[in-house]
Amino acid sequence: MMIPRAPLSRRALIRGAGGIAIALPFLDAMIPECLIGSAQAAARAKHAMPKNRFSLLYYPNGLHTAAWYPKGDGADYDLTGTSMEPLKRHQKDFLLLGNLAVPMAMYDAAGDHAKAIGCYLTGVRIRKTASDDIQCSTSMDQVIVNNIGNRTRFPSLELGLDYGRMEGGCDPGYACIYSNNVSWKNAQTPAIKEVNPRVVFDRLFGNAQALDHAGESRDQQETYNRSILDYTKDGLTQINEQLGTNDRHRVDEYLSSIREIEHRLDAPPSNQKLPRGAVRPTRVPESFKEHFRLMADLQILAFQMDVTRISTFMLGVEQSRRTYKEIDIPEEHHGLTHHAGDPAKIAKVVKIDTYMAEQFAYYLDKMKSVKEANKSMLDNAMVMLGNGNGDAAHHDHVNCLSVLAGRGCGTLYPGRYVKYPDGTPVSNLWLSLMDRMETKVERHGDSTGRLSGLTAA
Repeated sequence: MMIPRAPLSRRALIRGAGGIAIALPFLDAMIPECLIGSAQAAARAKHAMPKNRFSLLYYPNGLHTAAWYPKGDGADYDLTGTSMEPLKRHQKDFLLLGNLAVPMAMYDAAGDHAKAIGCYLTGVRIRKTASDDIQCSTSMDQVIVNNIGNRTRFPSLELGLDYGRMEGGCDPGYACIYSNNVSWKNAQTPAIKEVNPRVVFDRLFGNAQALDHAGESRDQQETYNRSILDYTKDGLTQINEQLGTNDRHRVDEYLSSIREIEHRLDAPPSNQKLPRGAVRPTRVPESFKEHFRLMADLQILAFQMDVTRISTFMLGVEQSRRTYKEIDIPEEHHGLTHHAGDPAKIAKVVKIDTYMAEQFAYYLDKMKSVKEANKSMLDNAMVMLGNGNGDAAHHDHVNCLSVLAGRGCGTLYPGRYVKYPDGTPVSNLWLSLMDRMETKVERHGDSTGRLSGLTAA
């Protein structure tokens, strides 16, 4: 008689010397053999399957909406000729949501950048102040964290590409802290993002917290990074003895992606200028593309390891002064968005929007390449590319960038352009997504109900 193997724990680790431990991706070996043919197989297998993830990618300053949105709606729309065209190969994998708005950002005069991001995930009217008496609210991602965040090593993971200032005023009448944070733990406390990929790497693969590298030499730091996988060779051998051919291949691909990130972290130090008082991080990539892709890969690794299921990723702070010299745009993004109808400036804004779409296409490629049982990670995720400014030149906070990718563990029906009534609060979408993250609330911010049209037409 064959004795059924014990399933591998979803929390299994490849352990190594020095306290190093690497979490495993989801593997077939984690599904109990006893489920095969069992009357309870479907329910128990579902429990063993990967859980839904939520990721927000926040794009600052708004879009040139006239070039972004395609003609048509439903499943019959064409991205050709739009700044969304790089996403054409993923058109069946996302919902394009039209006419979602951030109504709370329309109150008070000026300060549209601070209001766009401060009101975006919270759905509240933020207090107009350039001092430290800020008043925001808990953002939807942190509402989810308060409900299910204790199920993973990191309740949430906050990433970004710009530090931004945390003191003083940035937008007329509004504190910088509003413009530079999209995730809020409570009314006065933002969930601070990490911009340095080195620190993120160490958080994921160190002993539960990022290491303090202040006293390390460059050689010490590089030796640490290069040896992560070397320290776990014996543990990997033990794990492989419990795996089938497909799982071994999956683990090999997973560890190869870790090694690739390690090599990319060996790049020369950056010349990036930081705010006064901030310490320059090591090896922050120079270009938007390189920095974005490295941070995106780390975020996806965190999901793959199931060390978090909730993450926000700021592609820049509001009023970002980033330039894009790698695509021959030396001017600052924010300045270009105030184009006053200048065709040359509009063309550059559209070029930046298209460049961003190319990076998001890479992100979706990466998620689709990660296999989980008979699906991909993107099938088991909800990835929102969004912004609260609406049109970049007008700061109107209507028809805001809203691309929702993934299938949310079968709860979303992508491949369509859904147009809602003008001014529909984006908070209605947050209610619907929170439902899919096991977080039921009656209202969030200025929500007026749950958003329809996300499932089968």
